[in-house]
Amino acid sequence: MGCSGYQGEIAAAVLDAAAVWPVPASLIRAVILRESAFNPGALSPAGAIGLMQVLPSNARRLGMTPQGLWNPASNILAGTRMLAVLLQHYQGDVISALVAYNARARRPFAPLPENLETPGYVRGVLRSWSAFQRCEAQARAARAQSDLGVGDRTDS
Repeated sequence: MGCSGYQGEIAAAVLDAAAVWPVPASLIRAVILRESAFNPGALSPAGAIGLMQVLPSNARRLGMTPQGLWNPASNILAGTRMLAVLLQHYQGDVISALVAYNARARRPFAPLPENLETPGYVRGVLRSWSAFQRCEAQARAARAQSDLGVGDRTDS
């Protein structure tokens, strides 16, 4: 996975959602990658919609209509809100929040459920989250070097 796996509207919506809800942009990107592979038109067999695969039954609880979930920015905002609520509920336990986002609620810090999908889902999101964190660190370092003029040499 490269560092530039998404662009434009999706990238902006991720940053906007991370500014509204206390969820790192890198975690939002990781969930989007695992849920929909950055496909805004994704529709699961269970009826989950869009980039973050939000169920229509959750739309009203998240302050929108099910049809609004097809809008990428709205979908990201809704999914990020769900993640923020789960992270708060599970007192920062990211694994428990991801299990609940993917499957169902559980006791905080309980072991991963032994089913076919959830352990792979959680491990995949965590791997992608780590990769996106590295990408963000590289981008910050490159910006800092650029701001300092490091690497800009003009020989006279």
